[in-house]
Amino acid sequence: MDKEKKKSNIVILVIFLLGIFIGAMDNGIVSPAREIIQNGFGINQNIGIWMITIYTLTFAIAMPIVSKLSDKFGYRKIYIFGIATFGIGSLLCGLSSFTNNFTYFLIARVIQAIGAGGIIPIATNVISQSFPKEKEGMALGLVGAMYGIATILGPTIGSFILTLATTANWFWLFFINVPISIAIILLSYKIPKLEVNTEKKPIDFIGAFLFAIVIGNLMYALTNINFFEFMSSIKSTSVYPHLLIFLVFLPILIIAEKKATDPMINLKYFKNAKIVVIFLLSFVVGVGMMGMIFVPQFAENILKIQSGTGGYIVTLLALFSGIAAPLSGILIDKKGAKFVMIIGFLFNIVGTLSMAFLATRYLNFISLVPGLICMGFGIGFTIGAPLNYLILRAVPKEEGATALATMSLMRSIGVAISPSLMIGFIINASKNLQGNLMTAITIPEGVSIPAITSTNNNAFAKLASADVTTIVDKIKEVISSLVPQFVQQNVSTTIEASRHAIETTFQSTINSGYTNIYIASAIIATTGLVITLFLKDKKQSDIDTENHVKNAIN
Repeated sequence: MDKEKKKSNIVILVIFLLGIFIGAMDNGIVSPAREIIQNGFGINQNIGIWMITIYTLTFAIAMPIVSKLSDKFGYRKIYIFGIATFGIGSLLCGLSSFTNNFTYFLIARVIQAIGAGGIIPIATNVISQSFPKEKEGMALGLVGAMYGIATILGPTIGSFILTLATTANWFWLFFINVPISIAIILLSYKIPKLEVNTEKKPIDFIGAFLFAIVIGNLMYALTNINFFEFMSSIKSTSVYPHLLIFLVFLPILIIAEKKATDPMINLKYFKNAKIVVIFLLSFVVGVGMMGMIFVPQFAENILKIQSGTGGYIVTLLALFSGIAAPLSGILIDKKGAKFVMIIGFLFNIVGTLSMAFLATRYLNFISLVPGLICMGFGIGFTIGAPLNYLILRAVPKEEGATALATMSLMRSIGVAISPSLMIGFIINASKNLQGNLMTAITIPEGVSIPAITSTNNNAFAKLASADVTTIVDKIKEVISSLVPQFVQQNVSTTIEASRHAIETTFQSTINSGYTNIYIASAIIATTGLVITLFLKDKKQSDIDTENHVKNAIN
């Protein structure tokens, strides 16, 4: 590779990796500020959660549509459009803090997500095209590293910004994206022409509209299903109407796409066994990612540290993920993507089982480290490079961005299912919390604690917001509200004397939920490992050899 080409590739890497970083980071960066933002607008939690839900839904819908446009109109043009739209949305999100209008904020989040939807698949495809085939795995490994690090560190970066700017100035979470977006746009004009010359065909507006209806309703329904109370939750108005809309419009979408000259969703992907296996693996990786998301809260309970500080533990996970992702790219070039996926799922299995049985038994930082290292390597090996490599090899060059976006959509559906599945384990464990805690407390002789009734159930509901560092004080508050005033001091002193027993009981009860989360994560990773065995993958050196033989024969 000549010096000019190397310089061009470095420019491309910087421009597109920056875009991937802000696109992947932004959903996570809002998580630690969700309560702060909703309190600033004076809304409750049920409405406030929409700041994350609407971004996730719009992002999932926008990815295939914007990526299809990039295949048609050119990667550079649509990439600049995506970055500009994301930057404008970020600016409007920040400005909304001065309007006290949550609807305005949600509209701004939609604009942000539309922009972000095109960034990651376009960037991945262009980086892949810019490097020679023998270096493609390495380049995609860097993409995986940036995506994984940004996703994992999003909440930590959000907490850091809030610490510097103070919670009252949460708008800096969004304003920080504006100068980065401007810098990327200015640099983007240095990107060499990489556009794919495709035959001009009419845009599939009908397909795009039907796709938005189908995926939007499916994703919204999945985020509201409680898999532990499946039959009752599926009857909810936030689930079954949207599933019905999905089922009605899905066949209409399929018929429309079969008739379209240039369909928005390429149905032939779902007839190709190799591509279907890749999509299944992407879905499994999406479901399994929630084991990673729970690490901060898990670490807080294990180490008995305050809520919000567990995010810094994730830095270790991100570090090893960042090491593994580029390494996975190098291994792809030498051993093939199938080999890398197998190694990745094995690391995930070992890491999640370590969390489930080692960390919950020894309750110290050292016991957390093996699980964090293995999970970091597992995420780094599976989340980006190998799947991107496989899908780009399975489709024509001019369909790269569209295929990547469809694969990312499969992962997004997995991510949508996962929270409802995983959080159910914590909820089930919490059902035993009150009884276990009452057993751990030595109540003074002659004092009785009233049973829970409709009149005092709200008092016990306060325990839901407790963590291992605040549970004793919360119990004092609850019980003091249920006993006569003249014995409150005596009860409070007795509870304080039981502090160690209470904290240990709380810790072990909640940890039983986390144990089940990580056992489930290990099962999911094992499923991914089994599916990977069905992949038919050849490393680059084998392909080069075959091409050389074919050329010699010809």
